[in-house]
Parts: sequence; structure tokens; C-alpha cells
Amino acid sequence: MQVENWPSAGPSARLYQELKQLDLLENIAELDVFGFTIVPPDKVGPPDYHARMRESLLSVVTERFGEPAQNGLSWEEANQIFRLILWENEAFEELLMNPAGLGLVQHLVGTNCILSLFDGWVKGPGEARTPIHCDHWDFSRKTFAPEPMSANFNYLITDYSADDGAISFVPGSHKWHRYPSPAEVKYWSEHAHPVEAKAGSMVIWGDQTWHGSFPRKVNGERLMILGTFSRGYLQTQEPFRDTVSAEALSRNPLRFAGLMDVYGAFPFGKDDVDARRLSENINSSAIDTAPYYSLFDCEPAGDKVSRRPEYEYEVFNKEGWLSARQARVERSMARNRQE
Repeated sequence: MQVENWPSAGPSARLYQELKQLDLLENIAELDVFGFTIVPPDKVGPPDYHARMRESLLSVVTERFGEPAQNGLSWEEANQIFRLILWENEAFEELLMNPAGLGLVQHLVGTNCILSLFDGWVKGPGEARTPIHCDHWDFSRKTFAPEPMSANFNYLITDYSADDGAISFVPGSHKWHRYPSPAEVKYWSEHAHPVEAKAGSMVIWGDQTWHGSFPRKVNGERLMILGTFSRGYLQTQEPFRDTVSAEALSRNPLRFAGLMDVYGAFPFGKDDVDARRLSENINSSAIDTAPYYSLFDCEPAGDKVSRRPEYEYEVFNKEGWLSARQARVERSMARNRQE
């Protein structure tokens, strides 16, 4: 079938075409049928790319926690997440924008999704493990939405196997649209499918897929980088909109500003949304009105983007409101004349 840029499909057609260019259509099928997929290292990047990512994460581990011991027991009985590493090294910004990872995540949660987490993770030998769970955290709902609200990638810095303490999945569980029961948590902890993959691979899944991990049976460290993305109307788990610098926005492509949600509409103040800023149409996270940004776009945004301004939420600017209303009236009249 010849896929065209059908307006009724929105940005999905463009995304599909680019994922096809990346030879990732089978990964789309695996996400839809099984709830997770693994992208091999050669589709993520060349060897020097993986070497830079490894060195970048190791430098963060060393800076925060010190040099690991040669006997491989520094992280014994540890299953440690270390938060907000994105600004520790510019290589991580490149990983965030990786076409394979970002493209498949966007297939799950939309081309206007925003970044919620960007963390490192280290696991040492011992019994420490992640219990079987899913990442759909809205406990107020009796039922799940049909589609995921968030999605993850795990970029593997070390090889993964069951003995290495790999992440594990319950294939097809995303179609059950519910949390595992205590009995199911116990059963699937030993019967879930372990990820067997080489360093440099990316594991991707949506928030309704049940997953956990196995304990690490060998000395040394299991290392990976976690990225979590959410639909734009959700609260992020890390404050990227506040911590991103003007320099980071400038040196990255336009889609990066969207991931940082610096053009998002929420939260409202008395003046409602910043209509002028939203009109720049860089990224509308609440309603997908922004243009599609190619996965292959590497052009720095430069001065086209800026950090989110400080808002005076308690102030109502009546003159500005009247001016904006008049502008809307004039645009409407102009459209009517054209028709």
C-alpha cells in the first residue's frame, strides 16, 4: 500500500513513513501485538555513538558515587536509579533525540509527547530486583484508557540476560488494561520473559505492559539509561521545562523544545494561555496543532525558540485580552470575506 500524507491520519502518516525508512515497521508490530520491542544496536547508532553514551554514563556514576571497585561488588544488593542526568553531558541530548527511540515512542504516545524522566540506572549482584508492575499510575481510574498515557525507552549500556539482572516482560499484558494482582506479581516474577540483548540496544514499551526484572547473579554492574515520555496534558516527573537552558534549546532541533514543553499551555493563570507564544506553533502539547517534526531533523533551532517566560498567574491584563479578542474578530472577518 502506498502511504500518503492523508490529512485524516494527522502526523501518523509522516511518522510511519520515517519509521519505514529506519526499517522499524516490525518493531511497530511488536509493540502493538506484544507490548514491547527491542531495537538492535546497529539501528540505534554506529559503534562510536555507543562508546560515547557508555563513557558519558560512566562519568556520571563516577562523579556522583565514586569509582566502582574492581571486584564488581560496589553495587551489591543495589537497584539504583539516579535522577535528572540529562544536563550532565550533551551526549544525552543526542540520545534523547535518537530517531529510532523517539520515533517508536511517538508511535505510542503521539508526536507532541513531552519528556517526563531521563535517568540512569545501575544494578549490582544480589537479590535486588524490580517487582512486576505497569507504569500506568492513575490509581483513581477503575479501568485503563485503550491507549498508553506514557512510554519508555531503556538504552542498554551493558549486555542484558536473565543472569545479568535484565528487565522482563509479560508479552501481551498491555491488552489486559489492568494492574497485576498480588498473586500475578508473584507468579510472573519468575515466569516473565527476560530481555536478551546486546549493549547499545533500545527496549521500548508503553505504560500498560507488565514488566519487572530478574536479580543479578554475576558480579559487576548492569547499566542503562531510562527515558520516559508522556502525553502533553500530564504532569512530568522531572522539571525539564524549568531546568532546560537557552543554550540547550538553541543547539538542538525544534522538536527538542517540544519535549521540554517550554511552549505548553499549562498551567493557566488569570490571563488564560499565553496566546502569543502558542501562536508560534513550536509545540502544542495539549492539542496536537503543531507541525510534524522529522525524526531526521538535526538543524539547531537557534533563536527560533526560547525558555518559558515567568508568568504572573494572579494578574489579569484586560488591555491585552481586549487586543487579542479584537485580533480574533478581524481574522474571522477576513476569512469570511475570502469565502
